[in-house]
Amino acid sequence: MKRLSVPHIVLMHSALYEEKQIVKKLLFLIIIALFSLSLGACANKTENNGPLSKEGIAPYELTEKETYLLDSFGLRNESQIIEFSAPDEAITLSVNVYCLGDDGKWNNTDGGAISIGKEREPVENLKGIFTMALREDYVIDFIINSSGKASYKTKKITLETEAIASVKAFLEEFQVIELNKEIPVALMVYDSGTTMRSYSVQDYFEPAKFEDMDLVQALTLTFSDKQI
Repeated sequence: MKRLSVPHIVLMHSALYEEKQIVKKLLFLIIIALFSLSLGACANKTENNGPLSKEGIAPYELTEKETYLLDSFGLRNESQIIEFSAPDEAITLSVNVYCLGDDGKWNNTDGGAISIGKEREPVENLKGIFTMALREDYVIDFIINSSGKASYKTKKITLETEAIASVKAFLEEFQVIELNKEIPVALMVYDSGTTMRSYSVQDYFEPAKFEDMDLVQALTLTFSDKQI
């Protein structure tokens, strides 16, 4: 039997790891597509008892099967699905990704947006789903699915010291949309230490709480009456 040298084994492990990550991403996209169909079907019903019977944003309520799917591929604690129904005045949804700087202030590092325009075509109102997934190297994939679909991917981040402790907080309950005001929906905190306190997305407004953390990322949604 032919034996593989150490470099060959390392390459094989690397290739298998990359293949696994690609499969996980494809599965996540498939699951999101299924959720989109499900939400579309719900929107066509005459009765809607969900949180989005009124304007606002809320975490998508997973069914038992959907939860099982995400858990099976280790995606539930690394991803988020949000439903949104914007006020009539809103025509643009902007996504902003931030990293906390050494000065304790948020630096806008990435983002994306969609708009139905003042003509409000092809739809009258801004509603749909927002999905995001956390990847290797602190990359964030996110998709806005409304009248069309827009997908974005943030840049890789390299830390000098490997992060051992982490906290990932997501939007947990229905929230009213205020025009032109940021809504924090995700907060990721990483540190090389062995202990860490808990955080919520509302801590975005108090960045001093993250003092001495190695990396803090935040993601916000803003619904605007301004066209991009």
